[in-house]
Amino acid sequence: MVSVLQESAPSYTMVKNGLAYFNKDESCEDDPRPGRPVTVVTEENVRKIEKLVLADQRIKLWQIAEELQISKERVGEIIHEHMNMRKISARWVPKMLTPFDKQRRLQTSTRGSRTEATWEVIARSAVLQDNASVHTARVSRQALKDTGFSEIDHPPYSPDLAPSDYFLFSNLKKELRGRRFVDDNQMKMAVESHFDCKEKEYFLGGLKALYTRCEKCISLEGDYIEK
Repeated sequence: MVSVLQESAPSYTMVKNGLAYFNKDESCEDDPRPGRPVTVVTEENVRKIEKLVLADQRIKLWQIAEELQISKERVGEIIHEHMNMRKISARWVPKMLTPFDKQRRLQTSTRGSRTEATWEVIARSAVLQDNASVHTARVSRQALKDTGFSEIDHPPYSPDLAPSDYFLFSNLKKELRGRRFVDDNQMKMAVESHFDCKEKEYFLGGLKALYTRCEKCISLEGDYIEK
């Protein structure tokens, strides 16, 4: 089901509970309840979902649904209609960028479009991070400084300008899609195997693709590249 439906596939827990329910010969119809229908689209649930998304922009609808015990459909409704967010390169981002966000993206892309010939040199001495809190923490930045690496500026809400998102993780996801792992160690080995067999040119190619994306971002005046 995951290989066909992808993110729309029901979770294992949902399928298991559904089978148990049908095995009891229960009716699919809702039992009558007094009073007005109960809605899950509440301010409290919006705040809870917002907190989960901000903590992990890669979180999936089914994970939120299981965490809060509400349907994936209502989770999607809250994220898309009430939080005004959507997914770009597998990350939740605002549907509409502010003028300030677009300006930041435009400035970064302008600098990136001037460095095509030096990407191989940059790859040896610079780090492009995605503004996740673990990457911007003082201890992380000090570690980069101590090891002689410099940071490349990255605008917020821009996974479409992050090689790790639009290239590395995107291709990894395609290769591992549909596979099941018995434990975390097996999954870790599969990920390591995926990257270990890649030549240097593979990673450099993903980095060089940023040049083309920067040019496209400039032509779109800072807007999202992926729609």
